[in-house]
Amino acid sequence: MKKIFLCIYFCLLFSCAGYEPLFSTKNLSFYIEGIKNVNNDVITKKISKNLNSDKLKSENKNIYTLEIESNLKNNISSKDSKGDPLTFNMTINVKVKVFDEKSSLPINILRFSKSVNYNNQSNKFNLNEYKETIKENLANKISQEILIGIQSL
Repeated sequence: MKKIFLCIYFCLLFSCAGYEPLFSTKNLSFYIEGIKNVNNDVITKKISKNLNSDKLKSENKNIYTLEIESNLKNNISSKDSKGDPLTFNMTINVKVKVFDEKSSLPINILRFSKSVNYNNQSNKFNLNEYKETIKENLANKISQEILIGIQSL
């Protein structure tokens, strides 16, 4: 009986192999020719890496150049009675200037902001690892929003 359930489970699991993300790079109407990082920080590099996928140039695609500037703020949200921090607030602000291939002035300036609250931990190593995970997740979300914003131009 268990073998039958396992076979059905694996058949259902492997039958979903045709999954494709909604904003895949195949159906974009633009091509990002270059990305300039204004401040050379981790968040800007992560966003640039997410946007620098292997897109092929095509005749019918708009060609854009991006200039990305990011800002990270890490604030204490609340403290306990001793004055030790209990919760933190991390905010990432990103400004993207979109340049067309024909003009030197930006055709659009996109602004994105994401924030998250998280609790303090007694183990500082785990806290730093958690902060890095939060930064990476927020950068991924902002990268997706940048693609959506450019697609709507």
